[in-house]
Amino acid sequence: MSAIIEEAMKDVETMAMITKLKEDNSDHLDELRKLSPMEVLGGMKETLDNMKLIEYLFKDKEKAVREMEKEGMIDKAHIKKYRKDPDLLEQDTRRGLYFQFISLAVVGGFIE
Repeated sequence: MSAIIEEAMKDVETMAMITKLKEDNSDHLDELRKLSPMEVLGGMKETLDNMKLIEYLFKDKEKAVREMEKEGMIDKAHIKKYRKDPDLLEQDTRRGLYFQFISLAVVGGFIE
C-alpha cells in the first residue's frame, strides 16, 4: 500500500487530482472524514484488493461486462457503451478504484 502512495505523490496528474478533489469535492471528503482511522485503512485495503481483482476479472472482458451488469454494478445508461467497448469499462473501473483509494489516503492523512 505504501508503494502506491509513494508513487501517487510523485505523479503530477494524481497531485492535480488531489488539489481538485480538495477544492471541488469537499463534501465528499467531509463524509469520508467521519470514518474512524481503522475504517479508512480498511477501505484502503479493500480498494487495493479490488484493484488486484480487476486483473482476474478483466481477463475475459466480455464476461466481465456480463457479470458486472448481472450484479447491478453498471449504470443502465452505460450498459450499451460498455458492451460495445469492454476496454472502456475496465478503464473506468480502474479510474474509479484509484480515485477511491486516493480519496481515502487523503482523508487518512497519508497524502497531503
